[in-house]
Amino acid sequence: MRHHPSAIPSAWPIAGGHIGVALVVGSLTHAGVARHVTGLVRALGTGRHRVHLYVLSEAGDPATRLRGLGIPTTLLPRRHAYEPGRMLALARAFRRDGIDVVHAILPAGVAYGALAARLAGVPIVVSSRAGDPQEDRQVRSVLHRLYRGATLVLANTRAQARLVADATGIAVDRVPVVYDGADLAAPGAPGIFEGLRDRVWHRPLLIGGAGSPDTGRALFFATAARIAAKHPEAQFVWLAEGHDVGAGELPAHLPVTIVPAGDDALPLLSELALLCLADGPECPSLGLASAAMAAGRPVIAARVPGMDELVDDGATGAVVPADPEALAAAALGLLENRGRLRTLGHAARTRAERALGVDGMARATAALYEASLLGASGGPAGADSR
Repeated sequence: MRHHPSAIPSAWPIAGGHIGVALVVGSLTHAGVARHVTGLVRALGTGRHRVHLYVLSEAGDPATRLRGLGIPTTLLPRRHAYEPGRMLALARAFRRDGIDVVHAILPAGVAYGALAARLAGVPIVVSSRAGDPQEDRQVRSVLHRLYRGATLVLANTRAQARLVADATGIAVDRVPVVYDGADLAAPGAPGIFEGLRDRVWHRPLLIGGAGSPDTGRALFFATAARIAAKHPEAQFVWLAEGHDVGAGELPAHLPVTIVPAGDDALPLLSELALLCLADGPECPSLGLASAAMAAGRPVIAARVPGMDELVDDGATGAVVPADPEALAAAALGLLENRGRLRTLGHAARTRAERALGVDGMARATAALYEASLLGASGGPAGADSR
């Protein structure tokens, strides 16, 4: 079902006032999703959007922090596999809270949010993020039906937009792209004395890694072993997302620390020499790539769909095949040329400032909310054009 201008609530003040936005998310346990939602909520809350967050799981630290910032947050935790009553409760909440447009994130958020939005008679914007688990055939079929019925489907890379278009039959120019934004003013962002500090103070050689919980960790550890063979003084940090925290055993011969990749870990990015993203195609660490670039750090990334849209190979980092030899060779090439390492880091920061800031992400997303209320997506608004 498509919404048209006649479906806009008569009380919605097109010329001014505040627009009620519902952000519906399945869970905030995954650090990347939590960073994205937190950044979007904070940035939208400073404009003419009145944001309400609906979380379809138990409370967690991100939800608690958002409540502490004064963001209205409603929790609707799951008790059974599928609960129509929870969908009805969500639709009632949309009416009660004066919601004008619903933005659903993650499969559970889409499943409940899209149907509740229909019941409440408001437009639905659906996020199809790279890494959404769609291996279950029935889940995939339901999601694609909901995508086709949404007012607007939003992708976080052009590669993801093409995947959605191919899978659903939606024209690719009707799937606008808005990249995950990074907080450019977050602790750890490079200051005016960044280069001087690197030259004057000796700091330990710290290499960061992130990626898929199983194959990605093994790939990073194999890459780290090759780096350590050339740089035995190097230390390594694995930025763990979601349930990856504390999972598995660490290699005894490598100095590796596991750190949850939440907001508290972002200042650590500025202490890294570089970030190595050992991703599989099912779950690229796009948000962490943006955050590392905002901290002025080059990114060495496995070649997975969408990553080459963020990391400019040879200019802000390197995009190489997903094997330890290629990742280690790219990392060592920079570690053995510190001048080039700094040059790529500065270029990465510039790239983040121009196209990957959270405020720009929020502005592009807000424009799409308003387009959905007017019944037109307006094409690929917010897409990056390098």
